[in-house]
Amino acid sequence: MEATQASKGGLRVAVTGAAGDLGRLLLPLLEQDADVESILVLDVAKPEGSKVDYHRVDLTRHDAESELSDALAEHPVDVFYHLAFLYGPVRDGSLAHELEVIGTMNVLSAVGRARVPRLIVPSLTALYGARASHPALLSEETPLMGCPGSRFINDKVEVEKQVRAFRERHPETRVIVLRFAPMFGPNMDNPATRMLAHRVVPTLLGYDPLWQALHEEDAARALYQALSANAEGEFNIVGRGVLPLSGLIRQAGATPLPLPGPLFRATLQTMTSLGGPGFPSSLLDYMHYGWVANGERAEEELGFIPMFHARDAVAAIRRS
Repeated sequence: MEATQASKGGLRVAVTGAAGDLGRLLLPLLEQDADVESILVLDVAKPEGSKVDYHRVDLTRHDAESELSDALAEHPVDVFYHLAFLYGPVRDGSLAHELEVIGTMNVLSAVGRARVPRLIVPSLTALYGARASHPALLSEETPLMGCPGSRFINDKVEVEKQVRAFRERHPETRVIVLRFAPMFGPNMDNPATRMLAHRVVPTLLGYDPLWQALHEEDAARALYQALSANAEGEFNIVGRGVLPLSGLIRQAGATPLPLPGPLFRATLQTMTSLGGPGFPSSLLDYMHYGWVANGERAEEELGFIPMFHARDAVAAIRRS
């Protein structure tokens, strides 16, 4: 482990969002690591774990910043994982905004006050947006264009802006942002996995964009490797290879159904209104154009090399 520890013993790690998709994958790896001494969980639910020291913190409350600061003052940490982001269905967009945007403001304020040596934040390659004008491979320097009309995407763009401003104000904290390609696996619940929950998946006639797919085990390894990597900044975390959207759908055991634009949109809206797990109509750009990210920086600086090909990541849904 790199010598950035504030503690005299092993690493002390803090985690928000421990009960979420990424938190549930990361915590067992931290539990198994002999160099991790303790795990300070700051969340609304207590997870299992022999190293867990739980403090109930609701990031949507007005007093969240003081609760976080008090916990970090009582239990100083070396690494802070901020994983409290929503990927599943959200009925209350205002609550999601409070958790992600306002909650991140509270986290960054508390982390800065505590002078935590390392901060790790997940993000998405989808934040680059899907545009016909995009280059074949998107680097970490590509502007985050977001997705017009999608609060799911644009709130996360706002979070990245906050994190970047924090890095400039707090050079004493090493900040790592992991931009994940669409994540698949038995434990993942996100727009892409919900789209593939149908036997027949509507697609846009005449368009078959390239997609990347990241197996959840690779996502967990990337998070874990960031614990001690001698690196900072933004990193694209992608699986091996790419698939056209039609191939991705078939690999998941479903059948693509190409539809002309108006019928395609109407079908998606109907599926959503009926309570189905369909793809949100606000994210139609991603079924129209590709957004393939370059993962070379993560390989060179984080040492992250994906184990799973895109087809294996998507097939993991079918096996589950």
